[in-house]
Amino acid sequence: MPLHTEPRQRRHPKQLRSRLMVETIVEAAGQVFTESDFETASTNQIAERAGISIGSLYQYFPNKDALILAVQRQHHDEVLNVVRTAMERSQELPLQDAIREIIGANLDMHLKQRRLHAAIEAWIPANSKLVDRAGFQEEMASTVMTFLSQRSDVPQGAHLQTAVFVIMNMVKSVMHAAVQDCNSVPDRDQIVDRLTVGILGCLAEQTGERR
Repeated sequence: MPLHTEPRQRRHPKQLRSRLMVETIVEAAGQVFTESDFETASTNQIAERAGISIGSLYQYFPNKDALILAVQRQHHDEVLNVVRTAMERSQELPLQDAIREIIGANLDMHLKQRRLHAAIEAWIPANSKLVDRAGFQEEMASTVMTFLSQRSDVPQGAHLQTAVFVIMNMVKSVMHAAVQDCNSVPDRDQIVDRLTVGILGCLAEQTGERR
């Protein structure tokens, strides 16, 4: 059943060797959750994939719930890194091409690990306080706002903050929907095309009065 109480990580490593072990365990957990259903995956499988004893794993993580939370936190970091890297690559591109580059990179990352992302969405409720989703959203919004504010081909003004809000939620909804059904294969290019059109519409300068 989905998580409702916090399965705390037992130890927070301070030494480099311990930090590397935790990173290895979390990486192994992500791989196992990607290949297997979360419910049937075991901590023994994860320990074996990480190349450590089950006792060493339990020194840091008491159960699978603690591990999937750690994987979710790592996922947030990966999404931010992918988006920022794509923004850096596309700084000199025309706006439409830049948006396609960023959306495409984000979607590709999600589609590559659809089973893992679907497990995260299924097992960590949207209203859960176990993961700092609000903090992630704020950091992503700031990243998007900074990127758009620095472009001369994006109309600047008070509407931009609202545009970023709509863009963020539109992209999030589509990304989550794309990974929900692991048995279907969405048309990657069509998704990127339609999201690009939607984002360009959000960024267009609003003129005239509403009727």
